[in-house]
Amino acid sequence: MTRRIYASDVGTYLDRGGHTTSEGPKWTAGYRVRQDSPRTVRVHHDGPDELDFLDQYARTLQARGYFVYVTRPARRRPHLRITHP
Repeated sequence: MTRRIYASDVGTYLDRGGHTTSEGPKWTAGYRVRQDSPRTVRVHHDGPDELDFLDQYARTLQARGYFVYVTRPARRRPHLRITHP
């Protein structure tokens, strides 16, 4: 069973890994995190080269011990599903 994780913690680890957020007063290409459930966080990339950046985010979070799954829903943008053991 996975344990509770917070979108803010995932965002902090991505920031420390040198990645930029797309949220803020002025839009820039970067990641966006969303709490999906108490045990799941979703990470999206807003901007070009979406899959390349998702791969970089995945490697950063895997190094922190998170389980990362690339999800590609039909007719929707790909994103990462993050859980923690």
